[in-house]
Amino acid sequence: MGYFNLIPLIDSFHSNIGGGAKLYRHRLVASLILGVLFYTSVIVFIASYFLPFGSHDLHTVRGLFAFVGVGALLSIYILRGLRHHVLAVNTLMAFLSLALIYLAAITGGILSPAAICLMIFPAVATISIDFKAGVIWGALALLSWSLLFAAPYIGLPIQKAIPYVDDGIAFYVSILTTHSFIAFVALYYSEMSKTLRTNLLKERREYHYLANHDTQTGAINRHHFLELLKSEIVSCERNGGGFCLFFIDLSDFKKANDDYGHHFGDEILEVFTRRLRHRVRATDTVARVGGDEFCIISRDMKSDGDANRGEQRIKLILQEPLALKHGKYTLRASIGWSIYPIHAKDYEALLKCADQRMYQVKRLEKASRT
Repeated sequence: MGYFNLIPLIDSFHSNIGGGAKLYRHRLVASLILGVLFYTSVIVFIASYFLPFGSHDLHTVRGLFAFVGVGALLSIYILRGLRHHVLAVNTLMAFLSLALIYLAAITGGILSPAAICLMIFPAVATISIDFKAGVIWGALALLSWSLLFAAPYIGLPIQKAIPYVDDGIAFYVSILTTHSFIAFVALYYSEMSKTLRTNLLKERREYHYLANHDTQTGAINRHHFLELLKSEIVSCERNGGGFCLFFIDLSDFKKANDDYGHHFGDEILEVFTRRLRHRVRATDTVARVGGDEFCIISRDMKSDGDANRGEQRIKLILQEPLALKHGKYTLRASIGWSIYPIHAKDYEALLKCADQRMYQVKRLEKASRT
């Protein structure tokens, strides 16, 4: 809410409870406390300078303001110390409602402008707590109105502390201030809800990313890769297409970890993954499926010739030394592949075929070095 700039002041009214929905709930309660203090200050100001209260009645109004101030301070303590926003709201509204009921009793009963102000409680309770709380406070407001209406008929004294005030003006001011307060709460709630929805969507996207990607390299993880592989098979079954699945196993990676430390191995994985993702085709999907194992789904590769050309591109990527923080390092890897639907028609068989071909290549490479 950039046009209010009250967040630092509002945040000083509650304790540090982190972020998310709880933070915005506590901010709403803190803003209610500020709103009530401002609202009652306006009432006291109008009563002191614009309404013909007698000295005794004016002291009574100011005493009620002090009573509401005590309720606001208690609500702040509950919000900051106990971190209980529902109890804080109910405490604040209880003090304010008692003050308004008493004010209504000395300024005309059901015909008092203060009686109108009781309509704020159902709205505030619904917005700041829940619908059930709104119903309860609505019932309490109705009960208060009923008592104020019935008071003259059952012998309860009702005073008229300001007999010379134009009732029309008084009612207009009461309605105006009451609806202004409700509008303030509703506007804050609306802005809070927008911010909360934005943050929830952001958190959902972040959660989805973390659930589907390897945190170290940023590549798609094994779980998400298998989902994409199954989806690609279904798509190819439907449109008669094909693809090549490459299986890459980094050679001597464990030795690099043992010789230079795990931080060195982590850097190799990060730099290699970044290079692989940038060098393959835009339609290809790169995934890290194990500690030093990677898979690539290369779409529209339907023949052995296509797969051989794809393998050569991967080998060229491997031949370039990796630029690391403490020098350069050249990776070696064994590459296997399988083609859908030539070598297999389900994801498990495709992975097994590519894996077997990769181990066959690995054995041949070891035999050539000995």
